Amino acid sequence: MPALQMFGRRWALAADDVPVLAFPAAIFHLIWFIFLVVAFSAISKPSSCANTSSYEACIIGLFICFFLSAFLESWLAVEGMRGGIFEPEKRSRVVPLLYAQVAVFVFEVGFLIFGTVLISRQRPQCLEQGRTLWHSRGVVDVIIWTTWGVLAAMAGSVFATYSFFPQYNSQKSWERRCRFLALCMCCSTRMAANRGGPGTQANQPDPVGRMSELFAQVFEHVDMVTTDILATFLMAAAAQQCKRRSAVGRILSKYEEKPLKLESSSSQPPSLMSARSSTNLRELKTTCSSTRLLTSTSSSVSQLSHTSDSNHMDRLERHGKEAGLTPCPHGGHEHLLTPSGVAAEHRPDWTPQEAAVRQGPGYEEVDPKDLGEAAHFCRFAFAAYGYMLYIWSRPQMVGWCQLCCGRHCSCWTSPVRRYMQVMLSDQRKLPDFSELKVTNHMNREAIQQMTALPDRDVVFVRFQNEALSHSCLPYFIAIDEHSHSVVVSIRGTLSLEDCVTDFMCEPVDLDEWIKEVDSSTQPKSFAQRVPDVKPATRHTKASGHSGILESAKAVVEDLQSTGVLEGLMLHPPVPGARVQRDCRGWRLVVTGHSLGAGASVLVALYLRNFFPKVKCWAFAPPGGLADPHVAEAAQEFCTSVLLGKDWIPRLTVHSFERLRDEMITAAVRCKQSKLRFFFGALYGKKWREDELFHPQALVQDRADELLQRYNTSSQGGNPRRNRYEQARDFVPPGRLMFLRPIKSAAKERKSNRKYMPVWITAQELKREGVLISPRMMADHMPDYLTAVLQRLAEQVGQGLSQREAANGDVTINIPPSPQVSPQRGRGSSTMEHILRSSLVSSRAFVDDESIV
Repeated sequence: MPALQMFGRRWALAADDVPVLAFPAAIFHLIWFIFLVVAFSAISKPSSCANTSSYEACIIGLFICFFLSAFLESWLAVEGMRGGIFEPEKRSRVVPLLYAQVAVFVFEVGFLIFGTVLISRQRPQCLEQGRTLWHSRGVVDVIIWTTWGVLAAMAGSVFATYSFFPQYNSQKSWERRCRFLALCMCCSTRMAANRGGPGTQANQPDPVGRMSELFAQVFEHVDMVTTDILATFLMAAAAQQCKRRSAVGRILSKYEEKPLKLESSSSQPPSLMSARSSTNLRELKTTCSSTRLLTSTSSSVSQLSHTSDSNHMDRLERHGKEAGLTPCPHGGHEHLLTPSGVAAEHRPDWTPQEAAVRQGPGYEEVDPKDLGEAAHFCRFAFAAYGYMLYIWSRPQMVGWCQLCCGRHCSCWTSPVRRYMQVMLSDQRKLPDFSELKVTNHMNREAIQQMTALPDRDVVFVRFQNEALSHSCLPYFIAIDEHSHSVVVSIRGTLSLEDCVTDFMCEPVDLDEWIKEVDSSTQPKSFAQRVPDVKPATRHTKASGHSGILESAKAVVEDLQSTGVLEGLMLHPPVPGARVQRDCRGWRLVVTGHSLGAGASVLVALYLRNFFPKVKCWAFAPPGGLADPHVAEAAQEFCTSVLLGKDWIPRLTVHSFERLRDEMITAAVRCKQSKLRFFFGALYGKKWREDELFHPQALVQDRADELLQRYNTSSQGGNPRRNRYEQARDFVPPGRLMFLRPIKSAAKERKSNRKYMPVWITAQELKREGVLISPRMMADHMPDYLTAVLQRLAEQVGQGLSQREAANGDVTINIPPSPQVSPQRGRGSSTMEHILRSSLVSSRAFVDDESIV
């Protein structure tokens, strides 16, 4: 950092990246230089040789070029290793040395061209007594062609470092990058399409333009190349680990002489905000439909709104310096929401549960009934991903075998059976030809195997690319007789287009979306027009994630067009109708994972006007989904489930900016050069804090200066910052069930990973922020989350059964995992085996987990 500026252009590498290219080139030129020295000194030319002066001139010219190249490239390697990422002044000689190297490179290419012409035309003979003692052409041949090969590799490296979009501080440049990526991924047409459909504002930019606005907002004020971003990300991870280790040391020192008390807290979930007051959904709807502004429901809401008004340095002081540390909910010293394994390492006499409780006491435990219900519906959220994730979550060919041969090979027989049932029915209607697609009935079979539902209970499946709107996520509707519910499960992120939806995080207006229908003036009709997606303004009372709201709107419109949900729950069965099941009075459950979880919350928020018994289970929802008022009001019907260090529920505009601040601060503090740090990480070096970082006080002024400069640049006359300002306060929706990891010793943690389900608040999760760890992606995978919930539910159910049997009480009914049923057949595997395979594959997904 910053990027190299040569020949009036910004290149895609920094001065401290030059040694990666200079060092191999220096070795090559040094080897050939030594070879030529030995050749000239050890071999004498016979007197009978003639016409070799041209060859000798070529060799001498290359000899000089090799010597100068080796010298300059070695010097470049040394200079490029000087200083840290934010110390470019120590590498000020790199650019002049590169200009000198380019000049030598031009001479080297000239001698190569001259040598190539020589070996293609002249063929001198230099023989003495029948033997060739000196063959100038052979030496030149080897040198010429090997040097051409090395120069071709160097030219490829120069092409790779050539920046086709040199301007980092221009939105147009970022837009060209996004469009180029879309073109490479062969999805430029659909990404350029208006994903919002007819309800989206016409003057709103296309998805690529909206993504480029976000990237420009975050990166246009920092001159960093790709290797800088990767290095600072890893440095921030190391800084987080050091801070968490220090925090654990301080926590344990206060418990040295205190006995441990494992409190059995209430199972009543806390409010979303710090204060225990809550916002009623009906009150929020009434407020949104009136002209009054939303009022703060607690002191923490006011503090949250003032956070966006405070300057960037205050956020760094509160968050960047204490990443991952939160105040104790009942006062007292700091604690860790996500426990560290360092405590178990330092105190082997403690059990992992004792160590976890000491690091974060006072959390309220989850009721076994809620835990069992979460485990039950998580299978539906996992099933929405279809056959691709079903196969991926199983080792080798096991997934294919289970998919094709499970339930008496129903993957092949069920489509034919459904086809014949329609053809032989009284209506004589043609079947839906989408059922004949191989991928479609593979998806349907995966859904049935993961949920253990018979064919007739999977009422409707919306496959990918079948909806009229590109924003509509695939989903399915099923009847769950076990819980007396109709389940709508929406698929999460599984394609590049879904990633585009995730990135479109600008705030939009939710006032009309959550406005309650006044039944006194107009009857409630499920077929009424869905509100349009409008950008949030300063008069907006409730706001949410733009891309997810567009997907939720498309799902609701598709539910209206098919009429399946309305026919199941609002009307009696009609002969000849598409649905012949009567589920009136049943509960409606909307669920999903990741992007599907966010869409399910907004879909359930809208469907509450027509289905009062709606319940939403959101598994690993996006952290930047809606503002705190909407998220708190959703506690009435929504529960979000978060696992360990999963980064998606923690990721918001605020946490992303905070992570960026941590990256810059860690890079300023780092003692090592970027390449030394990379090589250490490559070989698994465990850095000590004093070995890797300068003391905080020593470089804080430098870090503050850089962050202040960035903050001034980003705030000065930037309309995009105001556009995303409301999104800074977004939080995960509803009640937050957190599966808190209980970290054991390093030698045990891979085979003995346990979790403690507790209730937390959104503010506690927001304070901890994004934790950089190998587990941050593994904990987000739906198969692993499903397996963990199922294991916890079974353990809690067994413990309750034993205790209540001893007391003579009635055991709480926890939904069991799907077992072999007559519909599934004797040849299919049980869900217990499937979940066990998911646990094994998830452990293999992360080979080396950081203990903190």
